[in-house]
Amino acid sequence: MLWVLSVFTVSVSTAVVPVFSSEMYLVGVALAQPELSWWVLGPAAAVGQLVGKTVHYLAARGVLRLPRLLRRYRNRPDGETLRRLQAACTRHRLSGATTVFASGLVGLPPFTLVAPAAGLLKAPLTVWAPAATAGRLIRFCLLAALPGLLHLGTLPFGWSLR
Repeated sequence: MLWVLSVFTVSVSTAVVPVFSSEMYLVGVALAQPELSWWVLGPAAAVGQLVGKTVHYLAARGVLRLPRLLRRYRNRPDGETLRRLQAACTRHRLSGATTVFASGLVGLPPFTLVAPAAGLLKAPLTVWAPAATAGRLIRFCLLAALPGLLHLGTLPFGWSLR
């Protein structure tokens, strides 16, 4: 249980202050602790990342005020550009949710930029959070399962190659 808590904690902290990769830490823990299941480690990392990125989302939205050290959004678009982008996001909610999902899953566009952009554009949390959760959950579950898949002996769902 301590390893799961460490994965969650590292994921939260690297989401807020991206010092190193939480993905690498997750895979390292999955390799070092093969008895821990991917379906426990993956969600712990995904929830941790979402907690941390929600801080950036809320800060860009103006709900939270971050210390100067953590503020990266100094060059905000001017008022007219921001209004046009917000109107486009309102008209095309599915496209925005798809972009957030893809970013959460594969990292393109980088999720580090998508989370605050969604807040800046005032994307509803009810649209942003489910798309981000689905993308991040799939990503981190796959990463947690990767050592078992590469070991070719411990496959997810009890599958066997023999």
